[in-house]
Amino acid sequence: MNSKELTDELIRLFTRIQKINLFRNIASNLTQAETDVLMLLYFHQLDFNGPLTIKGISNFFEIKSSSTIQFVNSLEKHGYVERKTDENDKRVTLVFITDFGMTIAKKVDTDNRSIMKKIVEQEDKNEVKNAFNTINRVLDTIESIPMKTIDIREELDS
Repeated sequence: MNSKELTDELIRLFTRIQKINLFRNIASNLTQAETDVLMLLYFHQLDFNGPLTIKGISNFFEIKSSSTIQFVNSLEKHGYVERKTDENDKRVTLVFITDFGMTIAKKVDTDNRSIMKKIVEQEDKNEVKNAFNTINRVLDTIESIPMKTIDIREELDS
């Protein structure tokens, strides 16, 4: 495989990965992004037994707070989360997952784990480990390259 073919294949692979939804099963009234937020709150609750802030959710997904607020609004409307103002800092909004949200998220997590288990059972563990190592090295390389913004006006002026 020459360099151009390898580059093209890598781009196809990452485009395909970007389109895959990690949480394959979602509640019928949630979008994929809302499910992702719900699952973040679920795992945070399991690990830290507490809420997340709007800013914390935004930072995790690297999205604007206004987008996070839209997701939280929908989750709250459907009873998956509750939001409260932080008593110590009235500017901070805390997002709590409800018992109903925990129940649904647990079902999504259980389904997701069964899918992952099928993958691991069907594949050779050494091959999977080698593939993961290779993918992680490629991702490390990509992350080490600084991002730059291409200004089309500069290109046109040249």
